[in-house]
Amino acid sequence: MPILIKVFVKIRKGLKMKSLKTFSLFFILFIFFSINFLLIITSCDTTEPPSVIPPKDPRTYTWTIDTLINNSFQTDLIRIWGTSPSDVYVGGHNADFPGSLWHYDGKRWEDVTLPVTNFDAPGIYGFSSNDIWVVGETATDFSLILHFNGTSWQNFSNLTGKALRCIWGSSPNNIWAGGTNTLFHYDGISWKQFPIFIPTQGIQLTSIVGLQKSDIYMVGYRNDVVQPLDTSFYYLYHFNGNDWLVEDSSYITSNINARKFGVILDSFGGDFYGAGDMLFKKTGNDWSIINNDPLIFSLGGSSSNNIFCAGINGTIYHYNGVDWKKIIIKENFTEPIYDIWTEGNEAFFVAHDGARTYIIHGK
Repeated sequence: MPILIKVFVKIRKGLKMKSLKTFSLFFILFIFFSINFLLIITSCDTTEPPSVIPPKDPRTYTWTIDTLINNSFQTDLIRIWGTSPSDVYVGGHNADFPGSLWHYDGKRWEDVTLPVTNFDAPGIYGFSSNDIWVVGETATDFSLILHFNGTSWQNFSNLTGKALRCIWGSSPNNIWAGGTNTLFHYDGISWKQFPIFIPTQGIQLTSIVGLQKSDIYMVGYRNDVVQPLDTSFYYLYHFNGNDWLVEDSSYITSNINARKFGVILDSFGGDFYGAGDMLFKKTGNDWSIINNDPLIFSLGGSSSNNIFCAGINGTIYHYNGVDWKKIIIKENFTEPIYDIWTEGNEAFFVAHDGARTYIIHGK
């Protein structure tokens, strides 16, 4: 543009007044159209944004099965959780040490070296790869709580509660962990026992999940031997931001199955779900049966349109927001599946046969 102006000045000096007016008008129009042309050219960016590849339909996953045994006669892992498909943990029981907690880096499974020995780790939860919690029990049946900060593991060894089985939190400063007659709360600084109703015969807290810090559910059960029937009572607790209150209960005998809400809880899309002899969904003040297969006792998902449930005999179902479809991983795989983790692109299931653990991986 500066070059055009210089040319205009030189030409202007050699023109008469009348011709100068005509030339000036022409030059102004020329500049106007030139600017607009340049604006149009520069605004037409032909570079297309990178295309976003939609997640693969979970019903078309390719499935593989890894076996974890670690030179032990018993590797029974039951809980799985991860931050990504290349950062997955699985925990439970191992008859030897190490082997109660394993980690997957996207290529291989390896047992995790921890600052404790002879422990079970049936509860795993976290908020990032640098903020992971593991709960369980020590060899003397006391509470075990471990924390990973991305570099090292810390053992909260001053706890006096009993064995822990489940953990969930709404944030790094609001975490709950439950187990045998024991419920702990973490406020970002320390773990403290929290009072709840405990039946005379005691209780096993099996699952905790919430939508926010003042809307949390927890399931616990106790076993009574009522001759000649073996009876189990289940309690559904709800936390309202201040107290844990028993909201509902159910019982199971050899003749009666009055289960209402399941044993394992989870939440997707703002709704609560429960698995145990069937799959339930909380609707208002009630729990509705949404899958009546009695073999189901575990669930996991990434959204209300991507839910898996699984259980005995290698049973797996998938819900896509429209219908349930049974997934066949392998024709002769019949081991019980205890837990599921998925972030929407890949899925992991943990199963065991009493001697070794199987990790079912779909992608």
